[in-house]
Amino acid sequence: MQKFNLVGVTNIKSAVKSEKRRYKRYLDKYNDPATQYAFDVLFTDKYITGRDAQLACFRHMQDLGRQRDSDFPYHYDTDYVTMIEHFTRILPNPDNFKVTLKPYNWQSFILDSLLGWRTEENGTRFTTSNISVARRQGKTFIASMLVNFYYFMVAAEATSQDFLVASYDSEHATKLFNDVSIQAKKLLKMPEFSAWAKENDVDAQTQQVIGRISKNTIRKGTSEGGGFDSFHNVIAVYDEIGNLKPDKNETLRQITSGQNGIKNRMFVKISTAYPNAKVKFKKDQDLMRKIIEQDDLREADNTFQIIYAQDSENEVFEDDIWHKSNPNLNEMSEEKYKSEINSLIKDRDDADRSGELATFVNKSLNIWSKKFQNSYLSLENIQKNIIQDFDINGRDVYVGFDGSQSNDNTSFGFIFPFKEAHTEKYFCKQFSFIPFAQAKTIDAKEKQDGINYRELELLGMCQITRSPEGTIDKDQVYHWLEQFIADNDLKVKMIALDPNLSDWLLKRIENYHDEWPVSTVRPTSQVLSNPTKDLQGQFINGNAAILNDPLLIDGFTNAVLIEDRGGAVKIDRMNRTSDHIDTSDALINAHTSAQFYFEDFKGDDYNPFNDLNREQKKEYFKRMFG
Repeated sequence: MQKFNLVGVTNIKSAVKSEKRRYKRYLDKYNDPATQYAFDVLFTDKYITGRDAQLACFRHMQDLGRQRDSDFPYHYDTDYVTMIEHFTRILPNPDNFKVTLKPYNWQSFILDSLLGWRTEENGTRFTTSNISVARRQGKTFIASMLVNFYYFMVAAEATSQDFLVASYDSEHATKLFNDVSIQAKKLLKMPEFSAWAKENDVDAQTQQVIGRISKNTIRKGTSEGGGFDSFHNVIAVYDEIGNLKPDKNETLRQITSGQNGIKNRMFVKISTAYPNAKVKFKKDQDLMRKIIEQDDLREADNTFQIIYAQDSENEVFEDDIWHKSNPNLNEMSEEKYKSEINSLIKDRDDADRSGELATFVNKSLNIWSKKFQNSYLSLENIQKNIIQDFDINGRDVYVGFDGSQSNDNTSFGFIFPFKEAHTEKYFCKQFSFIPFAQAKTIDAKEKQDGINYRELELLGMCQITRSPEGTIDKDQVYHWLEQFIADNDLKVKMIALDPNLSDWLLKRIENYHDEWPVSTVRPTSQVLSNPTKDLQGQFINGNAAILNDPLLIDGFTNAVLIEDRGGAVKIDRMNRTSDHIDTSDALINAHTSAQFYFEDFKGDDYNPFNDLNREQKKEYFKRMFG
């Protein structure tokens, strides 16, 4: 079977078109809704889908072909698919009891994948799932249906089983639980389950669904309230996990650790996108995407992922392809489609007029972005400038410094101008020093910022302060800079710093390295506006280069532009406790001088006579030689 590496491949459908005949054999063999949907997504125009959805379908088809491989201990069982498909069609619509729910094909793909894929012991393959889709698409139906399926089917003959409906706060957990409870009440009265319900004395209450005989209980919980670690949930569904604050990530570990050893355990994470792209759910999505792209990797085979989202922030005004994030649009009647798309367009236009376009982009197009909050750089413009490596040895460098004391990080920003195929570019690099005086411990600092500083220290991207009090150690900072410049034989063109918290560094440089040019940069929009805009333009135009450095990327995604009355701009941050922009501040300081590099730059092949016209050359020789 052909293996694929789809890293960097934009058009997934085109990349796998050679596999159509092989995939058709799988479709003929299984003939189930999930496989039909995956085949149609990849080889027909029936659905308008984004890259992430196509990757999920590609993975399903590839996995069907590797079922007997020694390193792939899973199989696809259509008996379970039939079971889940039947169950979904007897569920009542929470909004209208007289109507039963029929899943859309994209919903069937998710449900069939979660239940159809089994381990060698016939347990659940996908013990974890990442599901992301725009609002008003029925993600609550998927979540509530799975919980009830587990309660009424998977664990029907078991006892003392825990089932969890969770979210980051009570409002969202209650909303999902209410749908679960409403459906459960209806199911209890159906002929298929009424005798079982009576035998186990099952009662669907406002706070729980409980079997008084079996002791099987569906509970709701929140990360704010805690208490997850005392239960062993056969299934846990966490709604709107994209809004979980980093300091509450520990509550997720409490859920999963309690599930260890349960044969059919499942942890379903489901959410739309949010502005904060550094939350755990977004990082989990990015990691899984990389794994799925590399088809020969047998990592995370127990994690399911599907994301229905627009592929670019630019698609906010391309309503003819909003099906990518709103998959219901692919399967609606023409009349209903017109009504829904017109409603979305109105929402977009209203949000645009009121300055709330960012919310529409997050919730209705399912894009993780701050772009429409006047952010400094979109995630897209950051990621397109990431490169694998860059040799800095012996190069010209501009250094920016952003100092701090007890909570903000202290950062150096380095800009290395270079040329690539006659294009003028800037390689940007950072190094930071991490204080923890205000947070009290480095562990608390990591939870507050949502960044594993100790791991990044091992990767050479930062150092945690050596000061026992947790404040910045000035000797540590200065000696690191000295060593870095010497080790890499750097040619310092300028060190630019804000004197407010950097006076000590300025004095040391003047005393010990007067060969290093130094400039002071006042942190005002008048001074910083031009370098701020110019550096932004370099990223937008693809003329910057960075490594995949979480601290650098975090600094850019946290930065928003603020404009003074005269139209000058500088960057600021939304959250003054945990949104750090120190690396961005340092780079902009460096760019106050680096932006002029190519205006003054003369390469090794520079010929001064090329700048003179004929008369000027004659005058030059006459002056020199008479």
